[in-house]
Amino acid sequence: MNIVDGHLHFFALEAGDYHWLKPQNPPYWQDKQAIALPCDERSLTLSRGHTLAGYVHVEAGFDNERPWREIRYLEQHAQLPFKSVASIDLTSESTLSHIETLAGFMSVAGLRHILDEQAASILTHPKTKHALKRSSEYGLSFDAQLDVGDGKAVRALLSLLEALPALSVIINHAGSALLGSAVTAAYVKQWRINMEALAQCSRVAVKLSGWEMHCRNWHRRSVQNVVVETVAIFGVSRVMLASNFPLSNWRHSYQELWLQYEKMLAPFTLDAKRSLLANNTARWYGLDI
Repeated sequence: MNIVDGHLHFFALEAGDYHWLKPQNPPYWQDKQAIALPCDERSLTLSRGHTLAGYVHVEAGFDNERPWREIRYLEQHAQLPFKSVASIDLTSESTLSHIETLAGFMSVAGLRHILDEQAASILTHPKTKHALKRSSEYGLSFDAQLDVGDGKAVRALLSLLEALPALSVIINHAGSALLGSAVTAAYVKQWRINMEALAQCSRVAVKLSGWEMHCRNWHRRSVQNVVVETVAIFGVSRVMLASNFPLSNWRHSYQELWLQYEKMLAPFTLDAKRSLLANNTARWYGLDI
């Protein structure tokens, strides 16, 4: 079975900045040092019967002031087929020039500004619409990392999608993993309502990953429930399974994670499994495998 990992990160600590990985800087995770280690393609080990046919590298804080440095490094060192999602500050004075520079790299398929709790304010910022319009003109998608339970943020994103008919958006990490003791029934209901609203736009897809960010000791059945529900909302063709490596190592090795995914997909047809594990990611990010 081929795998195309739609969301992973490499850390070239000797070449990049990675401000967020330093212990004195946020996020202040007690176990951050467990992942703050050099990693690259050689770190991705799969079991017999699985082949890593390609991947999507999502910006990892290599140099947020000059995001093309990370792309250049990746293109110089990658051996496997890959696409990249580059860092962008949607509200910066230099955003448009950065987009133009990044669009010149063969591997760049999309851009990401980590929205999180600032999603509503960033998505309604006057510069954001212009930035996303320019990126869509270059054929670049936008990786939206936000809490889909935030109704104001989702309404702002839907407004941008309506105003920018060439823009494609890929929701990161299931829009929140719906895991952990803090998740309430009211929140799950709001997440479902907002996911259904996003699914009305055919230019929106979802990556399912990042479970460990919400619950270090997540269980397969809980994640499987999210996978099944997301597919029910968006359909098989707009959902991608991904690792969030190396953060995924908090819970499982790279090999074990994909074995867990395969067990979760037992109820799906073979064609659906191939779509969720590889083909959808290749299609949404333009990866030739």
